[in-house]
Amino acid sequence: MHLEVSKVYKQFTTRQGPLVALKDVSIHVETGEFVCVVGASGSGKSTLLRLVAGLDLPTAGDITVDGQAVIGPGADRGMVFQSYTLYPWMTVQENVEFGLKLQGFARRKRREEASYYLDVVGLTQFAQSLPKELSGGMKQRVAIARALANHPRILLMDEPFGALDVQTKETMQEFLLDLWKRLEISILMITHDVTEAVFLSERIYVMSARPGTVRKEVKVDLGSNRPYDIRRTPQFYHYCEAIMDLLRDRPPQTTAS
Repeated sequence: MHLEVSKVYKQFTTRQGPLVALKDVSIHVETGEFVCVVGASGSGKSTLLRLVAGLDLPTAGDITVDGQAVIGPGADRGMVFQSYTLYPWMTVQENVEFGLKLQGFARRKRREEASYYLDVVGLTQFAQSLPKELSGGMKQRVAIARALANHPRILLMDEPFGALDVQTKETMQEFLLDLWKRLEISILMITHDVTEAVFLSERIYVMSARPGTVRKEVKVDLGSNRPYDIRRTPQFYHYCEAIMDLLRDRPPQTTAS
């Protein structure tokens, strides 16, 4: 899998005139990578993810997955939003099956796939529950299972844990890191949380304020085994401080290599 965003520019028309959300943005994600885009509100990071998902089109520039132009939504890209976007009248099982049903898969195949991914996210015993019976973290696990059931080449995540309380958020971060390693999937995740980005990703694109541009690409060399207490190490702290300096638009005080 190779995702390429090349010199993307996005402009919106507003009552006050043209608004440039993204300017000359280029990023890439390779097979099995976990990449984060971090930036403050208004930096265009969610706009960028919508373009990659095919929910909108760039004003200029190119977006491709394995050489194929992104011109709309597709099963090759699974999307997980901050809000859970589950159908409240459907059971957990039915929610996970929904995308497969739209693609015309037979009922037996849908059930097999949904059951497998519910097991992967640890929710098998809640298959017949309704979303209202689940906690926030569990709802987001269902959303992740639904996205994975379509076998996307890359999982796109738009601040997926932003609505969760601190303890649940930390638990979900560890869950996602474990899931990524077990399934060897490719992930592009948007977040404004610097510690989350450093804890989860192998590479981070730091976005400037509007118009959103890539200020710097930071390689996070913390190894693949990242226990929660890695956040207390000097190396982790230095990465966070260097990225915060970039977000504050000042020269980094320390260099993260």
